[in-house]
Amino acid sequence: MDRYITFVLKHPVWILVCFIGITIGLGLGIPKLTFDTSISKFLPETDPEYLYYNKVKDVYGDVDTFVILSITGDPLWGAKTFSDMDALLTDIEAYETYRADKETARLAKLDQLLAAGPVNVADLLFQFSDDPEFARMISRKLRTKGITDGTLDSRDVRNLKKAIHTVNVLKQKESIDDIISPLDIEDVTGQDDTLATVRLIETDASGKRLLPQTPADFAAFTRKLKRNPAFERGIYATDEQGNITDFGFIIRFKEMSDSDSIAREILEIVDTYKNRLHILPQGQPLVYVWINNYMQNDLARLVPLVLLVTMFIFFLNFRSLRGVLLPSATLLMGTCWILGLMGHLGVAITTVGISIPILMIAVGSSYGIHILNQYYADFDYITRQGEFEGLRHSMNHISITVLLTGLTTFVAFLTLASHRLSVIREWGIFSAIGIVFAVWISASVIPAGLVLMSHKKDRYLLNRKNNSSSTYMDHFIRGMSSLSIHYYKPTMLFVVLLMAVCLVGLFRIQVETELLSYFRADNPIRTSAVDISKKFGGRWGFNILLNSGEPDGVKDPEFLKSIADLRSWLTSSENADLHVGRTDAFNDHINTMHMAMNNDDPEFYMLPESKWDILDYLELFTAEDADSDGRADIFEPYVNPQFQTCNILARLCEKDGQLIGTSGLKHIFERIRIQLNQTLPPEYTYKITGHPLMIIKSADYIIYGQIQSLLLTLLVIGIVVLILLKNLKAGLLALIPMSVGVIINFGIMGWFSINLDIATSLIAAITIGIGVDDTIHFLNTFRFYRKSGLDVDTAIERTQFVAGKAILFTSLALIFGFSVLGISTFKPLILFGLLMGITMIATTFGALVVLPAAIKLTGVQLVPAVSFSPYRRTFMRIPLPAFLSRNQNPLTIESGEAE
Repeated sequence: MDRYITFVLKHPVWILVCFIGITIGLGLGIPKLTFDTSISKFLPETDPEYLYYNKVKDVYGDVDTFVILSITGDPLWGAKTFSDMDALLTDIEAYETYRADKETARLAKLDQLLAAGPVNVADLLFQFSDDPEFARMISRKLRTKGITDGTLDSRDVRNLKKAIHTVNVLKQKESIDDIISPLDIEDVTGQDDTLATVRLIETDASGKRLLPQTPADFAAFTRKLKRNPAFERGIYATDEQGNITDFGFIIRFKEMSDSDSIAREILEIVDTYKNRLHILPQGQPLVYVWINNYMQNDLARLVPLVLLVTMFIFFLNFRSLRGVLLPSATLLMGTCWILGLMGHLGVAITTVGISIPILMIAVGSSYGIHILNQYYADFDYITRQGEFEGLRHSMNHISITVLLTGLTTFVAFLTLASHRLSVIREWGIFSAIGIVFAVWISASVIPAGLVLMSHKKDRYLLNRKNNSSSTYMDHFIRGMSSLSIHYYKPTMLFVVLLMAVCLVGLFRIQVETELLSYFRADNPIRTSAVDISKKFGGRWGFNILLNSGEPDGVKDPEFLKSIADLRSWLTSSENADLHVGRTDAFNDHINTMHMAMNNDDPEFYMLPESKWDILDYLELFTAEDADSDGRADIFEPYVNPQFQTCNILARLCEKDGQLIGTSGLKHIFERIRIQLNQTLPPEYTYKITGHPLMIIKSADYIIYGQIQSLLLTLLVIGIVVLILLKNLKAGLLALIPMSVGVIINFGIMGWFSINLDIATSLIAAITIGIGVDDTIHFLNTFRFYRKSGLDVDTAIERTQFVAGKAILFTSLALIFGFSVLGISTFKPLILFGLLMGITMIATTFGALVVLPAAIKLTGVQLVPAVSFSPYRRTFMRIPLPAFLSRNQNPLTIESGEAE
């Protein structure tokens, strides 16, 4: 380390130029950052349940996660409302089927118009008056840039071309698998001994929908809707009197893992109709988008605020330009480095990863504080020895100490690399890399900056030298010393009782991974989920797959009766705790066929008793089979190609404004399993899967990973501290502050009903990683004073003053830095910041009160401290406050052995 510090001090300009260059280079990766909240990030790719879930989606489509739009108008039954709904549906359908010739002609015409010279918005839209869909898209993209009229300048033209090109690429993906709406849905009709599908709204030869116009047309359309019971709460909702109040558009995607772009496009389309239609969008793909938006907004808003708060702590501590400028520069660099690296590597920011830049600022500030504290402590020594030589000795010592404390934090975070959830595994790896960056930058940029700045006494040093009276901080330190020296037994008794209470709270912790729980109860995202549940039976669902045991077994009435019985049980009012608002299955189509073949008599909306009737219906039924897999396209979500297994889609609904939650989901699926085990005929088998099951699975991994990482972190950190301090007793003592912080954290979570989720599950590892730094600083300084011949009480007092003050200021930076998260609009960040602030208080209390009290209580004898400094014969003089000094004499400390 001495060679590196010497190199830095000899070439400070070169060091700063290199580090600024690296910052610029890595910083260019920040615009490349993406955000990912998909469920795939919360499960290992090799998990059997996850693999089976993907297999089910390959067979039946991604039917359990969808976007649902609840639409109404004023009036609902009006030609304008239906015209607007038709335009909305047309705009969305453009992403279902890509028509290459049509899109190519559109783009060529647009390029020609834009290349002709200055273009007025109104004139441009008029040129596409014969293509209203494309005109609406142009208008929509201009509106997102704040352009509604006037002439487009060159920049506007470039932005429009880029936006239209992006849309064209998205259309080519054909991300939408299916759209179910009242305007394009098909029903089954029986005529002349045939069964066929017919559209509720017919189309002309060009494919244009012939919308209702007159009251008679609307009355006829209403009868068509109400003819089929399967449509209710599917494509329309009713009030208590049975009047239709809303229409439903259900949009299913081909691949949920790549749904962000198309989900954003749908939200953008919906937004353009907000003044014409009342649209309530919901669905898991949209929840992911909204979470991404919250994360991006909070990242842009909170990171600068955390930095400002940390800079204020620097000012309180040092009261000098160098004391604010140098550590702040290191924090900016460290944040740019880690975010830029993630951007260059294509690593997306997740609901967990959003804490990384805030963590880097909070943790990195402690390294800057310790280095500058050492500089000010050694100021007189540096003056006597000469700036270069003095800085070399001072910075070498503290840089080694920072390196070792950084090593323990690095190890604590890196233990999460073994976690089975990729989202936490990535967080552990990049947080550990961020710690390496923070240590390297602090140990390089601050010494280089100190060389370039004039070595003179600033306000901080003059105030410290002239003020021999006790400060508020000194009084606080005196109180901690008194507790740990004179009242160590009551202190330890209080800690033991507190730990007992917190351990009881630990067993009250609930695990929660439902994404809607990340939002406050009054957030529109949550309230809309409740509204959708009331109207359409739920915003998401799960799959129950019943296997008949043989090909074509689904066509057996007995098998279909088992499905019907299960569906009735799921939606029964007696089973309201199951939260199933609606089910869809193959039975709906058979019931409709049976009714159609019996003159549309609603009394025949049921399963036929004869298997031959079912076989005849399927034989007579004609419908499109686009992929030629033996299933009509409308059957594909509900039956496999062999007609052996039936997929029941059950929608989950939030009732009374309450989220179902992970524990609620476990209860639901356990009850369903018990019911199926008791009632399903032995020749049939079942399997439950779906998005909610993946949430439960991720909760299981959080619990398992929390226990594994906690034990592994404590073990590894204990070993590292043992190696560094070369003392078994010191290694065991080092675990006390961290354990106190972790147990208090879990206790608070349990007693105050704060759920263990993806974000809060990281707190234990962070607590250990950061808490061990304070412990090492305290133990190493205490051991030095004991080696110097001081008794235990005096050694504790002087350690509190020398190391304790730096620990307190670094803790303040951490506490206030994390507390800024409390103003977030994103619930996980709010709780994360609150708990981290409380935990930092607990670890500081553990290091400065509980640890010395434990030393007093146990009477442990620690061997002399290990010297990290090559200059053992030099001394520095630090004036002590009145309560520590004897006859106001200064304390002589061997420079390089204590901070």
